[in-house]
Amino acid sequence: MSSVRPSPFAGVIERWAVLKPAQRRLAILVGIRLLLAMVFILNILPLDLRYGWYLHHGGDQQVMMNLAESILAGHPVASLVGIGQPLVMVPWIALLRPFGGLDFDYFDIVAPLVVINGLVLGGLSVWVIGGIVRHTTRDWPTALWSAGTWAALPLVTYFVFFWHHDPILLRSANVPKVGWLNGLSDAPATFLPMVAVLALAQLLESDQRPTTKRMVIIGMLLGGAILFRVHVAPMVVFLFGYVLVAYGWRQFAGAVVGGLVAYLPQAIYNQIVFRFPFTTGYISMNDVGLWGGTAQRPLIDILTGLPFHPRHVAELADYFIARRPWLVVPLILILAATIIVVVSLWRHQGWRAVALLVGTPLAYIVPMMTAWPFRYDVIRFSLPALPYLLACCIYAVRRIGRSLPLLSSQHSVGTPQA
Repeated sequence: MSSVRPSPFAGVIERWAVLKPAQRRLAILVGIRLLLAMVFILNILPLDLRYGWYLHHGGDQQVMMNLAESILAGHPVASLVGIGQPLVMVPWIALLRPFGGLDFDYFDIVAPLVVINGLVLGGLSVWVIGGIVRHTTRDWPTALWSAGTWAALPLVTYFVFFWHHDPILLRSANVPKVGWLNGLSDAPATFLPMVAVLALAQLLESDQRPTTKRMVIIGMLLGGAILFRVHVAPMVVFLFGYVLVAYGWRQFAGAVVGGLVAYLPQAIYNQIVFRFPFTTGYISMNDVGLWGGTAQRPLIDILTGLPFHPRHVAELADYFIARRPWLVVPLILILAATIIVVVSLWRHQGWRAVALLVGTPLAYIVPMMTAWPFRYDVIRFSLPALPYLLACCIYAVRRIGRSLPLLSSQHSVGTPQA
């Protein structure tokens, strides 16, 4: 008696059938992001500064590779970068080195790193930002437009530099950044806080207190982000503060425990290399030789060595606006959009929605604007805030679009008849 073998796609079809129409559109947007990633990976839309799977990175990849190889050898070296991305590289180095020969280098492991960042995290990020906007605004069209804009951003970036005298160079350098089509730490450092924000945004529609388990997971996501890129620390601190204010000490303690657990690999590395668990290579790179370790370095010396100062905001403005005065227009529009989002979203959804959708990116981007390196790579340093800021602009446009017919009708009612 023969049996009918079930279709291998039966499970996928069943899951698709139970999705709401808006969720299906969101899934289609995820597919579009994946399709665009392959368009650039396969060079269908050509990019310069590439070598096979290697699209423009910028140089940090070799620093991360060196740290990964030193970890694999059992003697971690002092490094500026966090330990997160090197730990992602370690298994690929161990797996692929036997096939790489004597000239084994970063190009031999770049393909799986691009798959992880550009396809896995890049695709999932579209679903995540859609979920964040859906739960904070409670408006599916805004969520879909936000997710669609984020999904299409690599393609937009490809064409947006048409006005520049060297658009090929700019698109080749920036498409891999916004599309996460590289093996750097920007993708996980942006994605992990996004998932944490989504987990917090899902609580906005519930009257029940969050479980300790959820808070621990949120903390682990935030602590894990620090491993990849310490630059997101202000955003992480803000979100821990949000948990404290919104849910109290118990949930805050759970999140902190989760964050410390996730941070443990970085703490162990820091203690071994810099002799102090809570630091970064940007601060402690030379501390062992000069001070015998970061714990012995005077605090005032650490603070004066940080790259943050309010004067750098003026330098940033002079660097860009003095050369390109037209940038004032989009900056004013972004500021106006932010004000509209804060006022409207607070009025309709409350302060928690504003904190998650607006406060999260501002907690990152405002301190970063006071750091002198920011002006030399604005796009890369803006990445952790970019999906939220795009969503804020979409929300503002939709609120304005809804208000115009109302204003028009009110004007018509108030106009005396001839």
